[in-house]
Amino acid sequence: MRRLPSLIALRFFEETARHLSFNRAASALCVTQGAVSRQIKILEESLGAKLFERDHKGIRLTAAGLQLLPCVSEAFDTIERGTRTVTTAKGRRRLVLSVPPTFATQWFSPRLGSLAVELPDVELSIRTEPTEDCHCNIRFGREALPDAHSELLMIERHTLVGAPHLLGRPLEAVLEHMPALHVLHNEARLDLWPNWLATAGLPARYAENGIEFSNLEQAIHAARKGAGLAVVDRNMIVEELADGSLARISEIEVSGPYGYWLDMAQRHAALEHVQAFASWMREEVLKMG
Repeated sequence: MRRLPSLIALRFFEETARHLSFNRAASALCVTQGAVSRQIKILEESLGAKLFERDHKGIRLTAAGLQLLPCVSEAFDTIERGTRTVTTAKGRRRLVLSVPPTFATQWFSPRLGSLAVELPDVELSIRTEPTEDCHCNIRFGREALPDAHSELLMIERHTLVGAPHLLGRPLEAVLEHMPALHVLHNEARLDLWPNWLATAGLPARYAENGIEFSNLEQAIHAARKGAGLAVVDRNMIVEELADGSLARISEIEVSGPYGYWLDMAQRHAALEHVQAFASWMREEVLKMG
């Protein structure tokens, strides 16, 4: 059996080394900068070696990174040549997906390896902005669309999370001393905190102050680092809860009213690879329990 690091992490490493920029690599890969940084960290920990030096001027490859890069690039070149030979003969199918940014980073990206196994002959194009030519759209909302094949994949399950060292302390003492991390939408705070506090029967004042972020991923990262507490959809922090980098501070959970929907354009819904993708999505959601 081959002992290889994550192929996703290696792909992210090659793209980052090509651009010498986390931002440009993220743009090329259609993910966030945080996702790139996380995959590089996973690879460095797997290899036991630092691959990039970071300073105020930017990033550059270390000696280990310089040694690894040509091997990785050559391997991916070989894979690309081999798959192109096969798909040219067979006819490769293209699947364009539109996925919300935080969903893409926190839920979808960790499962790309499984999707590649399930649909080996499909070329994926993942967008984090709505596009007219997409086959499938993962959408955050409350109800089905009237002009598409829509099905509910999962309902949000909001829970209070923070750094693991906060466990064991009285809940109200933690709420009193830790900032509330808020997520903005259209320049207004989402109702995550008020809804959770109301369900918990706790005073609304615990949500009055705090820190605001433009997206959920930033709030998750800040909570991991101990900067405050966040009310987060459990579906988006499966890895963080599993590896212990985030902890549930309370067992109280608020479901809905929003969830994630799979929309398939009517003109694409009957395509074999679109149906295969929909089946894979359903199975991945079921695995979460």
